[in-house]
Amino acid sequence: MAILVLNQAAGWNQELYQATFDRAIPDRTNPPAGLIAHFGAPGEAGGWQVIDVWESEDAFRRFMEEQVKPAAQELGAPPFESKVVEVYNALIP
Repeated sequence: MAILVLNQAAGWNQELYQATFDRAIPDRTNPPAGLIAHFGAPGEAGGWQVIDVWESEDAFRRFMEEQVKPAAQELGAPPFESKVVEVYNALIP
């Protein structure tokens, strides 16, 4: 079952997000296994938010542990919160 991941990153900004993204996914032609869609934008209350759709929670967790967390730690980024929910419906034209 596909999942939707809602990430809220207080204390992050566009530059920190982009630097983390560039380290975690250095080759845009080779996205992480299981990633369906990725969106990053400023948070409504400041910080940064990321919304992803993944094929499975295992694929998401593996990418977070192996790529994102090490990249964010190298950059001294504050921790962020992730909420995972199952996708009920999707329309991708």
